[in-house]
Amino acid sequence: MFTNLLRYIIILTILGKCLSITNKSSKIEIDIVPRVVRGFPAKLGDVPYQVAFKALASRTTQSYLTFCGGTIVGPTKILSAAHCFVEDKSACAKIFFKRGRVQKKELRNKFAVAATLYNKGYKPESDDTPEGQWRKLKEVYYPAKYKFPKKDIAIVFTKTPFIYNKYVNEIPYASRYADYQGKCLVSGYGRITNVGKQKSNKLLLAHLEIVPYRHCNRHYKKNMHAFVCTSSMVTDVGKGDSGGPLVCMKTGDPNEQSKGILVGVVSGHRTGVGSFFTRVSNYYKYIERNKSCTNDKSYFIYLYLAILIQHRFLLFSFSFIVYSLPL
Repeated sequence: MFTNLLRYIIILTILGKCLSITNKSSKIEIDIVPRVVRGFPAKLGDVPYQVAFKALASRTTQSYLTFCGGTIVGPTKILSAAHCFVEDKSACAKIFFKRGRVQKKELRNKFAVAATLYNKGYKPESDDTPEGQWRKLKEVYYPAKYKFPKKDIAIVFTKTPFIYNKYVNEIPYASRYADYQGKCLVSGYGRITNVGKQKSNKLLLAHLEIVPYRHCNRHYKKNMHAFVCTSSMVTDVGKGDSGGPLVCMKTGDPNEQSKGILVGVVSGHRTGVGSFFTRVSNYYKYIERNKSCTNDKSYFIYLYLAILIQHRFLLFSFSFIVYSLPL
């Protein structure tokens, strides 16, 4: 009996420790800001689908800084990179926390902001200001088997919809595989050079040269079927551009419209080689399956019941011991 009692005490202790673990991604370093290398300044409306994910940088001034980019694909739906919201957890946390969805407490003091040209911002009282449209984050989903850079894509849902106008709008995303050619458009809050920390506080655009699939495989010495690769010879993306859009024209995709089509999500970079983007068409079915945000509470219900059962059993064990003690 004492062995079983000790076992359940240990289980409850471990469970309590795991439930208190916080994800490192809740702490956004203020120097992690989007960078487009050697880009040119954007004007409002150039990329109406672009959003800046901002996190609280100073409680004193209530200022926010951009930590990643994203692309509007629906009134409350944004595509971004998984590594913008997910960091490696301990083995304990991986056991008890469900993979594939970011904990809601990690989304506190984070916003998706559309129609803004600036890295730094202050949350306005309404949408009718130069600060743009600010939306609280509701849910973030990512593939359960994500491990950077594999499956580096995230679907972000906002609590309230964006109001579409000439400065804010969605863009369609690729549904078919294609070996893209020519130049495509990337956007972010740019580093002016790839040496040092000289930066621009405004949204920058750049046209990147696409590297054919076979050449990409050769450069990275691995199968890059799940990625779109670009050259860094003229312009590039850098640290912090993560999650931002790569938009191409004349791809032949049936979903493409006048502004082009989203083909990639900024994922990573290799010095001397170029950048790689998560290929959106590879996840078309995954994105379509997650068309709307649903409150999946079953996992938390099961966890609550497990804790309750363990607690009841523990109380029963203590009672049994007390009643069994000799007089």
